[in-house]
Amino acid sequence: MSSSAALSVPRPVTGLLEWLGIGPLALDDTLAAFNPLWTVFRLHARVTQRVAETPSACTLVLQTGRRFPAMLPGQHLMIAVEIEGVRHRRSYSPRWIDEEAGTLAITVQRQPYGLVSNWVNDNLAVGDVIEVGVPAGEFTLPTDVPPEILMIAGGSGITPCRAMIEHLHERAPSTRVTLLYFARSRQERIFAADLEKLAKRWPALRYHAIDTHANLPGRETPRDGQRGAAPTPVLDRDLLDRALSNWTSVPAYCCGPQPLMDAARRLWQDGGVADRLRFEAFGAPPVAVTGEITRHEIKLHRDGTARGFAALSNQSLLQAGEACGVQMQHGCRSGVCHECSCRLDEGTVIDLQSGQRIVGEGQVIRVCVSAAASDLTLSPAD
Repeated sequence: MSSSAALSVPRPVTGLLEWLGIGPLALDDTLAAFNPLWTVFRLHARVTQRVAETPSACTLVLQTGRRFPAMLPGQHLMIAVEIEGVRHRRSYSPRWIDEEAGTLAITVQRQPYGLVSNWVNDNLAVGDVIEVGVPAGEFTLPTDVPPEILMIAGGSGITPCRAMIEHLHERAPSTRVTLLYFARSRQERIFAADLEKLAKRWPALRYHAIDTHANLPGRETPRDGQRGAAPTPVLDRDLLDRALSNWTSVPAYCCGPQPLMDAARRLWQDGGVADRLRFEAFGAPPVAVTGEITRHEIKLHRDGTARGFAALSNQSLLQAGEACGVQMQHGCRSGVCHECSCRLDEGTVIDLQSGQRIVGEGQVIRVCVSAAASDLTLSPAD
């Protein structure tokens, strides 16, 4: 998805610009010389405030322009930043600060070896202007809000949940919300103080802050490494039963690290209510390989040329390309934004989210959540 496509600039306008010999990006660059938010084909936002949430996360308050479209709580948007001359795009979950004024906020948590997340935390300053995308995604509340909702968040997975919780507080305050929020400690819990205050003044919110280093049953460890201490809580049926006895009968939303979402998926499947659980992922799932790890040759056709690189069966195609110096367009790295979509002309891949084997003949795949199961030929998706 590109901002220009999503904004659907009328053809007569683009035709006139072409007739005048003015390219879309040139027009935007000219307007931006007067005001960076005056753009037609691209969306921009100015950083107006930085807030340190935890030692590893900061919130950026962004002022958007008049062309910024409607946004639903829980959706994500792409931001684009330039690092050492290279443009990088990543997806974050925004929330409105002042919808009428076009002010929103995103929270960026540092990731191990995370190029963009670390750069944003270290370098993006008040007054800087960044390119933003159009809000998208289906991790949103239903039109008819149910009387009760369960939310499960881990780490930075709280960001879309907070947007939905604030919306419910303002627009549907009678809705009962149970929030289970896993983090290493209160110090590492994003929005800790805000959530505690909201829970005190809004009785419909039942907030469970859970200190944990693991999210899978069977991996319990003593808190702080103390021998004989109580095991670290994990997401299991006992915890759910204690937090919300009727959890199998209410809509549920889960966003966080892959182990947390895997645990939730199994619990809802075992309960026969998998259709009641919705997910939002911030990273690609790990590649599960049975048997020997194999090496495959990938040929990528783009702009009239072909680039080749090698991919192991235990890594995503995006990771493999990056390791070989082949840049592929991408954004969220978790299969959500579809920025990395390519056409699979020959070969077979494994979809890391569904486990499905996808065979060539022109099918569209997302390279950030696909692993090679044979030699492949790829081309740009239309």
